[in-house]
Amino acid sequence: MAAEPVARVESGVRVVGAVMVPHWREGLSVDVLPDVYRDIVEVVADASSPMQAKQIVPRIGLPAKTGKIEGTRGKLKRLVERGWLVEDQPGRFAPARRDR
Repeated sequence: MAAEPVARVESGVRVVGAVMVPHWREGLSVDVLPDVYRDIVEVVADASSPMQAKQIVPRIGLPAKTGKIEGTRGKLKRLVERGWLVEDQPGRFAPARRDR
């Protein structure tokens, strides 16, 4: 049986959860990201070419096992959805272009 999301009430407002990975916007630094997401963004930013999840996992200190790779891939996809990274080719992640 799946666990229900935890809800709490603050000042009469029901809070179901918080956005852990905010959408990127001008002036926002990687310091606002949770540690593992910040590590991922920094590894990708330091790379000379787009990276795959299996290349990133050992660089952020995790064992290169299927579960860790898949979990990291999910985080990479979330970073793409939020504008921190791009996935120009399937499974290959690079820093988002900021020349807009």
